[in-house]
Amino acid sequence: MTASAVNVVPIAAPAVSVIVVSRGRPEDLPLCLTAVGQLYYPAIEIVVVADPAGVAAVTAMGWADRVKIVPFDIPNIATARNRGIAAAAGRIVAFVDDDAVPEPAWLTHLVAPIAAGQAVAAGGFVRGRNGISWQWTGRDVRPDGSSAPLDVQDTTVFAGTPERGIKTEGTNMAFDRDTLVRIGGFDPAFAYYLDETDVNMRLAQAGMATAIVPLAQVHHGYRASATRRADRVPRDLRPIGRSIALYLRKHLPGGDHGAVLQAEQAVQR
Repeated sequence: MTASAVNVVPIAAPAVSVIVVSRGRPEDLPLCLTAVGQLYYPAIEIVVVADPAGVAAVTAMGWADRVKIVPFDIPNIATARNRGIAAAAGRIVAFVDDDAVPEPAWLTHLVAPIAAGQAVAAGGFVRGRNGISWQWTGRDVRPDGSSAPLDVQDTTVFAGTPERGIKTEGTNMAFDRDTLVRIGGFDPAFAYYLDETDVNMRLAQAGMATAIVPLAQVHHGYRASATRRADRVPRDLRPIGRSIALYLRKHLPGGDHGAVLQAEQAVQR
């Protein structure tokens, strides 16, 4: 894998669709949307893919005419993201979770390498609940699902290979829309967990470049959901196990899947 620090030359801002998938968090969604609505970016549309409670929350904000609302009430994050992509008009699609708040300049930094034609995907840094410590920074990802930290200080573009991709976190990532559609979008088989990692590996296997952008930052609340408690303890490891098994079948056929699953079970516990 090759990597290069880049100085992105400012160009006309391409249209970006920010997609927020929301399920079971009508209290958190308005805070996320308020932050997205205050981004320092001149060409943005907001697409909200939400369950009935989320749709009601958007309507109660008085934002029904300000965003594209895509009603969706199935617990499948990959399909929900694909619905958002289908509704998006922007050349670039960016994703942020409903329990996250982006910094005002988040989108400007995140999409710059894609707008400049230096990468087809980009990921930023994610801060934790305290607004200080990091949840995630730069990481790579491999066919067995393992990853390692990357020493990234400035915007850096990495060329993907079949053996290693670049991890983008679902709450802070962007893609060239046409490229994402061309590779098939998100795989609906990943109803929860590793849906974005599967995309990362498919881009890497095609030799496409991904940028890590440290200044593109979001604050992630990591709220409770159907799959985890408020203290982040998983309620059920089976959805995670299913996604890991699927990922291994796709990207590591013939490998020692049992060892990988046991190691991940230990991590989750």
